Amino acid sequence: MSTLRLKLKRIDPVKYATIAAFLTALVMLIVFVPFMLIFSALGAGAATESMGAGAAIFGGGIFIVILAPIIYGVFTFIFTLIAVSLFNFILKKTGGLDIDFEKAGLDINRIGE
Repeated sequence: MSTLRLKLKRIDPVKYATIAAFLTALVMLIVFVPFMLIFSALGAGAATESMGAGAAIFGGGIFIVILAPIIYGVFTFIFTLIAVSLFNFILKKTGGLDIDFEKAGLDINRIGE
């Protein structure tokens, strides 16, 4: 068994945060749309009427379906950017993170071809 030892020195915070934000927004869209459709079908309009004018501003849930993934994506981007920047700072101070890879039939030089 051949083991390749690499050292992680840095992660690009903006790229990592962008990926995390898009994935979070996509998951939120997948989660919120079905739930809002189900709630609308079950008569959530009566619930929004009893909640007052504040709920009416959000258009009975349609506004939230559009806005929630964007808000979650933005906050995920910001928090991930901060977390990865701190992670890079710690990696720099500690000399990196050793990562062991096991050779599994594909030469590492051929990755990405």
